[in-house]
Amino acid sequence: MLKRLFYALALLPALWLAGCASPLAVPADHAATSSVTASADPGTGLPSSPDSSTSVYPGGGLKPLAAEPSLRSRSVQSLLPPADLWERVRRGFAMSDLDSDLVRERELWYSSRPDYVARMTERGSKYLFYIVEELERRDMPSELALLPFIESAFNPQAVSSAKAAGMWQFMPATGKYFDLTQNMFRDDRR
Repeated sequence: MLKRLFYALALLPALWLAGCASPLAVPADHAATSSVTASADPGTGLPSSPDSSTSVYPGGGLKPLAAEPSLRSRSVQSLLPPADLWERVRRGFAMSDLDSDLVRERELWYSSRPDYVARMTERGSKYLFYIVEELERRDMPSELALLPFIESAFNPQAVSSAKAAGMWQFMPATGKYFDLTQNMFRDDRR
């Protein structure tokens, strides 16, 4: 692990220098000050069969897009994720709602202990962003990001009486099933 990290860090300056060392090459016949035009079809404004030696570059300044009625009626979806992490978690909810006596009992238990929830939230702040990113990348329900709240209160060193370990409380057999290393030096369940 340390060896791989060393190699990755050693490659970063080389990659940066390689990107900086080669400026964009501009052919001599396409200098920035010259303008190359081709004959255009008067009906369409498109180039009329330019030969291989003639290139067509747009000329003039930038023009705003025409405000066509068909474009105004369409809404554009934002590509940026919400700034609030909790909003991202809520948007990713995909599991069906559970409505049972056990769920209501647990809701009452957590709602009557705001100090405990605040401590868990503070402890989880180290991990929650990364967990949500990975769930979104894998298109998985974001409720899974909240599982460590219940299982271990976001304590990566938690061990249950049944020998489940880590934030996600993997049992030893489950860890073996997912090929997680478990020996006296390393426990990947944590």
